[in-house]
Amino acid sequence: MATIVFYISPLQHEFNSILKLTNTLKLLGHKVFYLGFADSEEKVCKYGFSFVTILEKWFPKGFFQQLDNNYLNLSGLELLLEQRKYVKLLKSLMYSLYQGENREIHNVLKEIHPDLLLIGTSMTSYASVIALIAYECQIGTIYFTDMFPELPPAKNIIKQEKNINNAAQYRHYLLFNFLNQSKIKLCFDYLKRKFNFLIGRGFEEDPIRRFAIDRKIPVELLDWSLSLPLKLPHLFLCPEELDFPNSSREGCYYAEASIDLQREEPSFDWSKLNKNKALIYCSLGTTGETFQTVGKKKAQKFFQNVIDAVSLKKEYQLIVSVSEHINIEDLRYIPEDTIIVNRAPQLALLEKASLAIINGGIRTLKECIYWGVPMIVFPISADQPENAEIVKYHGLGVVGDIKNTSVSLIIDLVDKIENNCFFKPRLETLKQKFREIENSGKATKIILDFLENNKRI
Repeated sequence: MATIVFYISPLQHEFNSILKLTNTLKLLGHKVFYLGFADSEEKVCKYGFSFVTILEKWFPKGFFQQLDNNYLNLSGLELLLEQRKYVKLLKSLMYSLYQGENREIHNVLKEIHPDLLLIGTSMTSYASVIALIAYECQIGTIYFTDMFPELPPAKNIIKQEKNINNAAQYRHYLLFNFLNQSKIKLCFDYLKRKFNFLIGRGFEEDPIRRFAIDRKIPVELLDWSLSLPLKLPHLFLCPEELDFPNSSREGCYYAEASIDLQREEPSFDWSKLNKNKALIYCSLGTTGETFQTVGKKKAQKFFQNVIDAVSLKKEYQLIVSVSEHINIEDLRYIPEDTIIVNRAPQLALLEKASLAIINGGIRTLKECIYWGVPMIVFPISADQPENAEIVKYHGLGVVGDIKNTSVSLIIDLVDKIENNCFFKPRLETLKQKFREIENSGKATKIILDFLENNKRI
């Protein structure tokens, strides 16, 4: 049996995306380890996996949670000082790795000596560093993700009439194709990386580049226009059918959505559900980045607009998951039939829902498709704008602008879902495909194939 290591970032959604896969590999008898920062240890060990902590000197337990809280709650000079403090810390870490003073990750990988290392790419700078170190240690490595922006850009997208049903769909298709292949996107990605570094969200590129050059990593394996410069295969935990047709992505292995239907979810008072009304589920996710980007006050206003809009649609009952970042008591009006919680059992609610109002994060999007739920998407950050384009292209729902919402606008979007007879059949087709692939165990087969053939970049 093989020893398989998964590096995960402190972001909860990355852990959720592979939980089903790692459980399957463990049941097959493989030794499965998780590698990451101290903030991830508790949630991993809770599910019975072994966890190896790295870089605890730089990132002690609670570090990333405190970082999110600072970015969410501080402003002005206080926020700037916190950001610069983080940048200084990252610089010290990067130069310690580059100069060879810090061999901790090397030593951990050599001690575990995995047959295969899978690197989660949600925090690309850390993923890049670990990928370069794994290459130096001669460990077979692949990336894993379910987020489109973290994949190699799509090339050679070709229009096929049978896959494009109307002019609007074709416009979204062309726009996506242009943005993925143009120099504009490369410039934008470069500026984004620079900006992220300045606010403490990423590494400085120079020491990573020096690290790669000094370790004599072949230039043909490096592409500095990408956020993950070391070119490795990507295990993409998403069916190919959700991508644009004929998207050629170098080294991309499409798999199933990998939705863990057995995952533990927050408690909920199911007796409050009104069986005589259709259910609308609303959530902007739980990550601090979302609420930092849109602002807590605007997020609160958005939730209130949704509450007020659905209260006028008497045939619906609304459940809103506002996350831990919003105080329920700050909402000024909550109708008797509306349920507001900080955390919701999303899978169980989507199974019952007739409509979902979401920010378009890929995991929620996949779950909506799995249960055949039409979507109103209000993209905010990360992969959400790209996912919104995909929702529009495939005809799975409609898209709104969270910076320009009102009660009347939300009612109008709900009406569009109700009055468009094409959403349900398109969702049903994709739902059946998702479920067919979900039961195939495709991701496991891809990993076992890498192990069997000793594939390595």
